[in-house]
Amino acid sequence: MNGDNISRCNLRFLYFWFLYYFKKKIPKHRKLRGEYGEWLAERYLRKKDYICLNRNWRSRQDRRMELDLVCLDKNQLVFVEVRARSSNSMVNGWHSMSSRKRKAFYTSAKYYLQEEKRFFESYRFDLVEIDIPENSITEFGLFHHENIAIFKR
Repeated sequence: MNGDNISRCNLRFLYFWFLYYFKKKIPKHRKLRGEYGEWLAERYLRKKDYICLNRNWRSRQDRRMELDLVCLDKNQLVFVEVRARSSNSMVNGWHSMSSRKRKAFYTSAKYYLQEEKRFFESYRFDLVEIDIPENSITEFGLFHHENIAIFKR
C-alpha cells in the first residue's frame, strides 16, 4: 500500500467518524453509502470482540470475487456480507441477497480459503444489514444475522 492509499483511508475513516458522531446526513452516493455501511459493520463487530482480518478482500485468481469483511470470532473464521440500504428501501438487506449473490459469496470464501495459506477449524457466513436513514436525526438500524444458510434447499 502506498502513502496515497493510506492517507485516503485515513481521510475516509475521519469522514465516517464525523458523520457518525455528529449525526450528519449520509450522502446518497451509492459507493460511499456502501463503504459507510462496511465501516459501521466493522465497528459493530469489533465491539462484539471480533478480530477483523480483511476488509474488501479480493481474490488474486479472479478479481470479481470479493468479501466485504473476513473476521475471527474466537477460533472460528467468519465471512461477512454487508448490505447497506436506505431505511425506506422496498427490499431489506436479507432479501436483497439473490441466489447469484449467495453463490458468489460462497465462491469468494472458497477462493479465500485456497489463497490464504492458513488453517481454520471451522468457518461460517454472517450477514450484516444496515438501514441508513434518509434524514440525520433518525438512528440507523443494524441487524447481525449469524451463521446464515446461503443456499436454498
